[in-house]
Amino acid sequence: MDKKVLFLIFLIPISFLSGLLLGYSSHKEVNNCSMYFKNPTPFKVEDVLMPVTYYGTIKGEYIGYQITPHNVNDEARRCFYKYFELKDKDPEKAQEYLKRALFLTEYLISQADHCEVNGTTFIIWRYNFDFPIYNLSKGWAGSLCQAGCLKTLYLAYEATGEERYLKLANEALNAFTVPVENGGLLKIRKLGNESYYWFPEYASKNPPYVLNGFITSVIWIGEFANKTGNEKAKFLYEEGLKSIKAFLPQYDAGNWSYYDSLNNLCNEHYEKLHKQLLLTLYNLTGDKIYLKYYNKWT
Repeated sequence: MDKKVLFLIFLIPISFLSGLLLGYSSHKEVNNCSMYFKNPTPFKVEDVLMPVTYYGTIKGEYIGYQITPHNVNDEARRCFYKYFELKDKDPEKAQEYLKRALFLTEYLISQADHCEVNGTTFIIWRYNFDFPIYNLSKGWAGSLCQAGCLKTLYLAYEATGEERYLKLANEALNAFTVPVENGGLLKIRKLGNESYYWFPEYASKNPPYVLNGFITSVIWIGEFANKTGNEKAKFLYEEGLKSIKAFLPQYDAGNWSYYDSLNNLCNEHYEKLHKQLLLTLYNLTGDKIYLKYYNKWT
């Protein structure tokens, strides 16, 4: 059977279910599949009720369409932000965003792996497809996705006051304390005689140590620490900052930056993102090392 047909069979029930849960009825008025399926662009997140990412073919392997936890939590956060923005200005519209945000949050919860390693209980989100760019096999996980889900769960707690979301957020945080080798998201990265914490965006035995995903994860863990007073999150944030400062010189390509530890240069998008993240770190900490590299890469 054609892959596009298989995709539609899979996607339409999900979109229909989300419409019921969110109170949407427009799908009943559509006589074709245009609202569910568009001409794909590689790595584009489709504008449908359930975020769908089209990866196309990578290194000869067809990845196609995927519902990824990273893009689901990204969309959930967008909806939470709209809810907080509109809840006093337009309560009815705000509730629509809240229903969608909570639907996506519940989907994420349903997809989380529940684990226990050496007495540490944690939840983690894994990808259900191979990712040939970094030779990752189905079941891989990453810090950027994990930190995004952590943030989504906390936003759900802020919006509803339900302790269940906060409990799950704390369990999501625990994954950053469990070594990658044991199924978590912590790598001990060596520099000289020193050891540093690193939370890899693409977790594996020998990760590529992507910079933007690590910095973003550290910032979001720090936000969680500030909002909750969680001492574990505060410790992970501080260890993350130490690691960023120690390894920044290795990502310096002169007036540009490297995307990862494999010396792959950033494209313009990630170069801009690196500078934004460095400016954020400078504003958060006042440490001039971030301003130094921000100016150097500008």
